[in-house]
Amino acid sequence: MEEVDKKILHLRRYAESIEDLSELGDLYIEQKKYLEARYYFEKMIEKDPTNILGYLKRGYLALILENYRDANNHYYEALKLDGKNIEALIGLAKVHLMCNGFEKALFYLTSANKFSPGSPEILFYLGFLHFKRHEIYYAEKFLNEAKEILKQETNVKNKKDGIKKNVGKEIKNKNNKLYSKSKIWAYISFFLGTIEAQKGLYQNALNEFTLLEDHPVFDPINFINFQALWNNIALAQFRLGEISYAEVALKKIIDYTESNSKKVNSITWLNLAILYWTQDQLEEAKKAFDEVRKLDPTLWPWKKQLQNYTTHGAEWLKNNLNNMLKENPEGVNVAMYLGCVIPNRYPFIDAATRSVLNALKVGVVELEGAGCCPAPGVFRSFDIDTWLTLGARNITIAEDIKRNLCIMCNGCYGTLNDVNTELKHNSEKRDFVNSKLKEIGKEFKGIVDAEHLVWILYNDVGIEKIKKMITRNLGLKVAVHYGCHILKPTHNKPWKDDFETPTFLDELVELTGCTSVDYRDKLMCCGAGGGLRGSEKEVSLDFTRDKLESMRKAGVDIIVDCCPFCHLQFDLGQMEINSIYKDQISAPFSIPVLYITQLLGLAMGIDPFSLGILRYPKRKGVPPFTPVDPIFTHLERDLDLSALNQPTN
Repeated sequence: MEEVDKKILHLRRYAESIEDLSELGDLYIEQKKYLEARYYFEKMIEKDPTNILGYLKRGYLALILENYRDANNHYYEALKLDGKNIEALIGLAKVHLMCNGFEKALFYLTSANKFSPGSPEILFYLGFLHFKRHEIYYAEKFLNEAKEILKQETNVKNKKDGIKKNVGKEIKNKNNKLYSKSKIWAYISFFLGTIEAQKGLYQNALNEFTLLEDHPVFDPINFINFQALWNNIALAQFRLGEISYAEVALKKIIDYTESNSKKVNSITWLNLAILYWTQDQLEEAKKAFDEVRKLDPTLWPWKKQLQNYTTHGAEWLKNNLNNMLKENPEGVNVAMYLGCVIPNRYPFIDAATRSVLNALKVGVVELEGAGCCPAPGVFRSFDIDTWLTLGARNITIAEDIKRNLCIMCNGCYGTLNDVNTELKHNSEKRDFVNSKLKEIGKEFKGIVDAEHLVWILYNDVGIEKIKKMITRNLGLKVAVHYGCHILKPTHNKPWKDDFETPTFLDELVELTGCTSVDYRDKLMCCGAGGGLRGSEKEVSLDFTRDKLESMRKAGVDIIVDCCPFCHLQFDLGQMEINSIYKDQISAPFSIPVLYITQLLGLAMGIDPFSLGILRYPKRKGVPPFTPVDPIFTHLERDLDLSALNQPTN
């Protein structure tokens, strides 16, 4: 520092040229004397307004101080002097990135990449931009390209110096001349690791993250980055079953905050709470949930419900269901048709749907005595008349109470809607069916509609009403799965014009603050339909594996469906694929699967126990499920990028 002071004294006496003034400003930045630095950079502009260097220096200083308007103005002035100046283009891109102006940032970065191809810094920011926009393919492409260039440059340096070192170790050394590039490398590794974690490739993620443990960019002094790294290490370990290591990583953050008067992120406590919950450490989980509430009451608002659930369990949930609205004289009223899969496999889909409809003031009654729909892809193929008759019997139960059917299963909807349409318009078939129904004292009259739950939500209740009920922004990246029978055949579906590019389920999902992520073969069958799951399970699962691979590549957090049979195929199917196709997949699948009303309910503030999302740990005597607890845990996706704007000492 003494040497720097001497240099400053000398320059202050004799500084005449633009270069001297620039060096003097840089030395003051090194000492964090930003007002002095600004003074000399301003003198550069006064001395020669046509020299681009003064504007670049002022823009650079404004970026350090996070004064983005000032930075934008000076970099723009620089660009007016030289439209191909890389530093000005990158500076403007940084400004717009920090302000979420992604389109302008992309314009400046694309221009910079055109004039200076192969720059790791430009490629990094292109990758980061696509990462922020959830465009995983392009994010990976640019980040990996930047990392490879840095690796090659480092290897060349090592070869010249006769040094053989691992690139990670080499550039983690703060005193190394490559440290300025090492900062970019560190950020690249973090975001690549986060992308791998988003795709469920947790070992790959951990490999990236552990390279950064001692890197200065992730030193505890840079607390935002330190917390983000160790949080993500913990989540990767948690998903890999390394529970004790995950707990240590999360406590590393908490211990540091307690001894250094830092404010721990509520997400760290929530991750720890879920870790304890899944391990049956309920008292520790409750304490961690309390810490979450202290820091952010909106992140975990269900203290009372947690106590009721852990104390009274199923009895408390049963009482909730019994007290729900049966009739709304001024609103929508439906007869609930459960089908077979929901009551036998997924009763929480029923509970979640009733909870959401109750919150929306929809009156719900049972369809007492209803039987199997029966299945459209199987039963209809063998005996159409019996299929029509059994379907009509279910419809007559709804006719007796003068309520439209609310159907939660695509297959059941396919049958009951087709039967209802056929018998309303085909008198010959209707007469035949009624001759059979007469034997049990029933008659098909054609006075009710057979509606899918999604149509009731989207049309009868309406998007606007649901939107007003949303209290929480979930912010998840969702793979929406429509399924087959909700869309086709098209002649009797209410969304006739949208069967090739439907949006209604995506629209419901995005009401919750989630992003519906596009992925390959989005409208492909889940693989279970037409009796395929029962007759050719491996062929069935091969369909599912293709869809899951597409979802994984898109980096989704969860799958959302509107059919319990599709739900079964994605849920239990993931576990079966992990076993049957273990040698053909890059890593086991573990993407949480939610039914649409579970997602809506969570966004409406309904407790996760009533929705069947956060189930009692280590349940006994129930079928296996893909865990849904992960939707409450959070990867940290945001870092403090200011280190890239700071000078290298």
